[in-house]
Amino acid sequence: MRNKLFLAFLAVIFLVIVSHLIDEQLISRDFDDYVNGTREDKLYWVLASIEGSYADGKWDNMPLHEALHWAIMLGFDVRVLDINKREVINSAMVMGMLSPSMKRRMTSITDLSSATGEFEPYPLYEGGKEIGTLLARKLSRPGVDKKEADFRQRGKYFLVVSSVIAGGGALLLALFFTLFFSRPLKKMKEAGEAMANGDLSVRVSTAERDEIGRLAESFNYMAEALQKEDALRRRLTSNIAHELRTPLAVMKANAEAMIDGVVADHAQGLENIRLEIEKLIRLVEGIEDITKAEASFFSKKDHAEIDLSEFLARMASTMLPLAAEKGLHMTAPPERSIRVITDPEKLERILQNILSNAIKYTEKGEISIDCGQKKKRFFIEVRDSGIGIPEDKKELIFRRFYRGDRSHGIGLGLAIVKELLDVMGGSIEVDSSEGKGTTFRIWLPENP
Repeated sequence: MRNKLFLAFLAVIFLVIVSHLIDEQLISRDFDDYVNGTREDKLYWVLASIEGSYADGKWDNMPLHEALHWAIMLGFDVRVLDINKREVINSAMVMGMLSPSMKRRMTSITDLSSATGEFEPYPLYEGGKEIGTLLARKLSRPGVDKKEADFRQRGKYFLVVSSVIAGGGALLLALFFTLFFSRPLKKMKEAGEAMANGDLSVRVSTAERDEIGRLAESFNYMAEALQKEDALRRRLTSNIAHELRTPLAVMKANAEAMIDGVVADHAQGLENIRLEIEKLIRLVEGIEDITKAEASFFSKKDHAEIDLSEFLARMASTMLPLAAEKGLHMTAPPERSIRVITDPEKLERILQNILSNAIKYTEKGEISIDCGQKKKRFFIEVRDSGIGIPEDKKELIFRRFYRGDRSHGIGLGLAIVKELLDVMGGSIEVDSSEGKGTTFRIWLPENP
């Protein structure tokens, strides 16, 4: 990752330098085009002035002399030939006719001896008829030439400096972003290696709120899920071993007693073994239930907006046949609009366990369901008129495999309820009196 980022920035630096070189060539070409265009404009002005000095088939010396004077000042060494190719006048002749002071000034501007290159011919016309030829070549003008050279030099200097600044800045940014982007990824790599070596408590910083930050959050969620899963697996394995030990020991004892003749009534011994086998079957079914519940602990949070009254009415309708078998009356909450955002699948599993317990431990009377809202949380209340829970047992009912004196289950239902609520950020309250019934009240955030 780091090397790829660095190479990407080096490619950017290379493109910047290449673009600057192209810009330098384009600017130089444009400047040359500008200089040449200006030179041509001046030359055409000289041509027009010289052509204007010809009238009535002859040259007018005064305007012709003036035109060549301007040609010299504009940087041209010129010669004028008539139609027969005889020289009429040239730059040296004009310079010779100037006064000493004017000649001195002209010499300071340009020097005829600095002319280089071949003369270029330009035909002269008057009224569409060729009247002669202008021969012209460029003169060296120190001041103008120096300015042009300075412009070209400064242009190259500017492009070199801008290339260095852009390239150096890109290089610094390459180093910065390479380190900036690779550091959190390096931390996640190290954290992943630590997890591979068995350390599931490792986490990575999630200070950034960009894609890398979200990746770190996903990594932490995965690490937390794996840690919880490992802890649950260890605890479940320990609990299962403990729960299996007793029925297997009873079955072994009954089988050995029948083999040794200690128990003469084999039918009773087999009945005892059958009862223990049923306990094992219920234990396996409970393990399947808790495995499904634990799978939901680590599943993606699937929140949805629901109407709480409608949801509870449906739950009551689902559990009503079980209550009717025991002659119990079940009431759903009154219709009122309470809309909340929650995980419907987990909430349904929680209520199924609470309602099935209420039905199981209620012999007569009714089971009622209610709901409400308070301080950005909502609650669901399940009230029964069953056997109740002793005061000293209220904290124990949420432990895995805990069974009360009059319990008929294996002690997993309420443990699953508590663990699911912890995952959803909720809580549960118990209000119970022996012989009078129990009320379970669960609290969950309205918008987790």
